[in-house]
Amino acid sequence: MSVRIEVNNKQLIKRYATSSEIIYFAGYVYYGNTLFTGKSIIELIQQKATDDFEKVLQEIRGEFVLIIERGEQVVAAVDRKRSIPLYFYQKNDQWIVTDKVSSLYKGELVDTAVTEFIITGVTTNDKTLFKGVKQVEAGCYIKNETDNLKMYRYYSFYHSPIEKDLISLSEEFESVLIEVFKDLGERTKNKKIVLPLSGGYDSRIIALLLKKFGNDNIIAFTYGKRQNKEAGISEGIAHGLNIPWEFYEYKKEDWYSWYNSDQWQKYVDFAVNGSNLAHLQDWPAVTKLVENHPEDLVFIPGHSGDFVAGSHLPYEITEDRNFSMDDVISFILKKHYKLWDIGSIAEKRPDLINEIRESIQHLPYKSNEEASASFEYWDWKERQAKFIINSLRVYEFYQQNWEIPLWDDRIMDFFKKVPVSLRFNKYLYDYTLHRMFPDYFDMPQKLSGKEASLSQKYGKLYGVGKKVYQKKKLWQQYYKDPMEWYGIFPDYKSYILALRFRINGLTYKNPYNINSFLVKDYILKNRRVFLK
Repeated sequence: MSVRIEVNNKQLIKRYATSSEIIYFAGYVYYGNTLFTGKSIIELIQQKATDDFEKVLQEIRGEFVLIIERGEQVVAAVDRKRSIPLYFYQKNDQWIVTDKVSSLYKGELVDTAVTEFIITGVTTNDKTLFKGVKQVEAGCYIKNETDNLKMYRYYSFYHSPIEKDLISLSEEFESVLIEVFKDLGERTKNKKIVLPLSGGYDSRIIALLLKKFGNDNIIAFTYGKRQNKEAGISEGIAHGLNIPWEFYEYKKEDWYSWYNSDQWQKYVDFAVNGSNLAHLQDWPAVTKLVENHPEDLVFIPGHSGDFVAGSHLPYEITEDRNFSMDDVISFILKKHYKLWDIGSIAEKRPDLINEIRESIQHLPYKSNEEASASFEYWDWKERQAKFIINSLRVYEFYQQNWEIPLWDDRIMDFFKKVPVSLRFNKYLYDYTLHRMFPDYFDMPQKLSGKEASLSQKYGKLYGVGKKVYQKKKLWQQYYKDPMEWYGIFPDYKSYILALRFRINGLTYKNPYNINSFLVKDYILKNRRVFLK
């Protein structure tokens, strides 16, 4: 069966033809110390033409999508983060490999995927919302074999800790950061850098290291309600580093028109692709920023330094005890399956449990090192590579470039060997940042026991207190959220009426944050369109 390549975003993914192959490529890769971008990828492909494709993928690093056609043979790969997604499906007597599905596909929705999308913001494993349409997962490639397109994994983010003291690991991490940002400086030389500068550590270390290596053509920005706390921190850091700083105000009265605009609908169609939520957070700010700066920009957000460093780990999974597969699944459910509450997922939707089990069943899980590694493997492959990375689509929507240095392959590989005791609460990460820049980062506390776990500190009262807090938050956030984005509703009554809905026999209630309403609206507005 033949394979046809359909590229929608030709601004991003370029086509190059040689005498023996057609290559589609976006992003950059390093092979050894040599950087390949744009048309130079032809040189690398021709150098490695006789090599095993999987071996080549394991040896290169970078953010990319790569498709190679040689006669009837097709291979296509995404990078270790799935930073630029690919999809594939069968149509009549052909396989289609494409970067775009949502605007062209009409057909049956996958019930399991719909439920996953509503309560997590993504569709897991290789599924999309659409029956028969699959996605190439992070660290994977596909190739055609006889009448099939088959997917193979060439990389896994799974920890294999080594015994090494804190100082030695910290010094090594600092060296990795220096190396990563030296390369970043070369790639962004003579380009205008835009830094989404929040009050957090990730964007802060990016700003400091960019300045350290002489990147002076930088502007920083943040957004939200006037005088919100994070904006104040962001402005202070920018001024301290002599970086021009811009603030984009979000008002409740603006959100309703933004959210119901044609521009928002176009962006949603561009970004969702039946597999991951379109990000609302910085879309209005980026829209205005690119209007104010009509030149080529390189956005450098802080994804996903906090995750790689261990910030998502619950304390209970780091304790020295025996774990079961069900324990790991339970931790994943509590952390990531919470955009809407449907009651007991195990009872009401065991198919969702089976999807998690399928994703991690090949991994060991019995010790705290193994259980935490399995937990972060799922987080990497599903939450980070789909939900978080999809925020990059807002820059691509406006035909701008991006870099994600804190997700550099070298940083990922470094943290794969860090013990869970130093990953929890990103202790090693924060310790290293403090050691490098003590004026900008506090010395972290190494937490354990009740200090690290609210459920252990408060016991049975924790569950009750959490429910009370969440209920109070639901009633108040329309007025108090510092981003004002609940203004997507015309009034408070409309917001209250949106706190519960029912679809396919399942009741969804207690929305977790603004993304809860985005997934709900996407499914309810579009499912009839898709089924036509």
